[in-house]
Amino acid sequence: MATTKGNSLSFETLKLRSFAALSKAQHILLKRIPALTTPADIRRMLTRYNVQGVADVAILYENFIPTKQALITLARPNFMRDNLRELTNATLSGLVLTSEEIDYSVSGPPPPVFGTGPHAGVDNVGKNVVLSPFPYGTSPINLETVLEKYTLAGSFNDSVLPIRNASKNPISMLVKLGSESEAYRVVREVHMTNPLVWFRWSRDLRARIIH
Repeated sequence: MATTKGNSLSFETLKLRSFAALSKAQHILLKRIPALTTPADIRRMLTRYNVQGVADVAILYENFIPTKQALITLARPNFMRDNLRELTNATLSGLVLTSEEIDYSVSGPPPPVFGTGPHAGVDNVGKNVVLSPFPYGTSPINLETVLEKYTLAGSFNDSVLPIRNASKNPISMLVKLGSESEAYRVVREVHMTNPLVWFRWSRDLRARIIH
């Protein structure tokens, strides 16, 4: 009997420890989100499911490619349990999402890496556009004339950055715009008019916003 009681106490202790760990977590990882989802789409979904205390919504990227995951930051840990319950079987654009708590209370969130992690590890959130692909060796200076009609976030050299691969593959360019409307304008005009049409390779040129 003593053994049973001891095991029971041990189990209750484990439950308490589990709850304590859960109560410290302030991040929720959403998985299986559609590739073209924006933070605004996710916020609308969270409102629909009555998720409370949302401080930030960040799409997760790997080398500037969306991973179909998002990181939700909560203002306080005490929102976690109710929010996870509300997100059970939540859907977005017809897809059932999965959600789990992520506890960074001890280690802190992983440091951002250029192109990888929340918001792709770059500032100027929602105002950055990736243009790709360009032939290996293309210099940002090739875009100076094309981009001069847009409002950049800073100087040309600070606002147009090559995204280089380890091998001699086509590269991409990160363009930091001065506003979200300018970012959408670049994407729209690249897809509608192709400002680099005189280059044969440019028929495959694509633009997408980094959120």
